[in-house]
Amino acid sequence: MNNQMQEQQLIEEDEIDLRELWQTIVKGKKIIILVVSIVVSLTLVYALKMPNVYKSEVMLIPTSDDSGPSLGGLGGLAAMAGVSIGGGGSMTPDTAFKSLLNNYEFMKAFVEKNKIVAYYDAENVDENYVFALGYRGVYDFLKPELDREMTYDDKVFEIIKILKKNLSISSDKKTALITVSYSDSDRTYPPIIINAFLKDASKYLVDNNLRIIDNKLHYFQKEMQKADGFELRKSLSSMISGILQDKVMMQSKVYYQCDVLTEPSVAYIKDKTKPKRGLIMVVSFITSIILGIFLVFFLEFIKKEETETIE
Repeated sequence: MNNQMQEQQLIEEDEIDLRELWQTIVKGKKIIILVVSIVVSLTLVYALKMPNVYKSEVMLIPTSDDSGPSLGGLGGLAAMAGVSIGGGGSMTPDTAFKSLLNNYEFMKAFVEKNKIVAYYDAENVDENYVFALGYRGVYDFLKPELDREMTYDDKVFEIIKILKKNLSISSDKKTALITVSYSDSDRTYPPIIINAFLKDASKYLVDNNLRIIDNKLHYFQKEMQKADGFELRKSLSSMISGILQDKVMMQSKVYYQCDVLTEPSVAYIKDKTKPKRGLIMVVSFITSIILGIFLVFFLEFIKKEETETIE
């Protein structure tokens, strides 16, 4: 009997507490509405200020083949002479592109060659930006002024950070297809950056590999002249033939060790990747309600503490 009475008392206390909580919320509804209004309004301004972001991508088919003719004992002989004659290494095209994307000197040369600093310094750099409801008044009003005092090297550094953030290189493990994508608020710009980056990166990588190949050819041709045995000369001739074949194949590709599956194109004006303005507004609305309720309870707590102190 005592247990039942205690349980009943606890239930009644819980009911009273819930009623008090609800009454506190109702009493502070003006504060909640004010908080919601302020937070949602600021979020709306933020959402209207953000331009749409569009993405373009290119898909590449890797054609590198690590299975070349076996070097046998010639590899050790070349190594003793200080010449690397490996079968091209195990670096895949996507890894090679990523390594250049993270190489500051290459990216600096890329930015300078393609005059990207001038692009971002232009007054009309944002003329192609698209905004919600086609209204860009909020963006124009809140747009920060260009920092004219920033040094050229600082501008290059900041632009490289933007490029590394927006340029994505990935490879599908199942199909081995490589996807290179770029995101920007100017939907006409991603295809330009993608093509320029792949072109410059491919030239850098091909030129580097051609230097290695020429070293191999020079080494084998020198050994060919010194070789006496027929079998050795035959092996060297086979290796030289294989290296020349690799050289021709490398120079025949549009991009480094890759064939193009799809070309990058300008995204459709409605095909934005972000921002998700609807989601932003919903999250802002729910969060503002929670903040408003918390503020009401906090003010009520302070009020009770002051009342108890006076008493």
